[in-house]
Amino acid sequence: MNDARKALPDIVGTILLVAIGAAFAIGGSGYGVFGEGGRIGPGFMPFMTGILVAVFGAMVGLEAFRRSRRPEDEVPERYEIPTDGEAEASSARTVGIVFAMTLAAILLTALAGFLPAFGLLVFALVRFVEKESIVAAAAFGVGSAVAAWLVFVLFLQIPLPVGVFGP
Repeated sequence: MNDARKALPDIVGTILLVAIGAAFAIGGSGYGVFGEGGRIGPGFMPFMTGILVAVFGAMVGLEAFRRSRRPEDEVPERYEIPTDGEAEASSARTVGIVFAMTLAAILLTALAGFLPAFGLLVFALVRFVEKESIVAAAAFGVGSAVAAWLVFVLFLQIPLPVGVFGP
């Protein structure tokens, strides 16, 4: 019973990641994964991202399952689960914060567009979850938005949502 409580944040995270990944893959396939002549379609990136998120989420769940089956003395130090109740609550709280930030970014996309929402999401995650400096968080946020623009708009020529202030 105690092992199940320790693995609960990983189990919840696994379920959410697999569900979000499946939703992205299904939604992306609606836009067409491949276009005319076998070219990459507008749904390719969301489809592949969804598949990867689901696979990596399942890997997190598999590792949590394997870790919960090991005797306490065989758990490598880097995988030790804190026994302190505050540390466990902090881990569960972090999972909730990350998913709340992601939901906020998704909702912000309709207003501000994808690139600003994505950049702000990365900034917030780096600053408030990873507790890095504002400069590092800003660099990661801007860099991620620029990288997304390069990949989606420039390389794949996929138009991104521009929000209500866009052209």
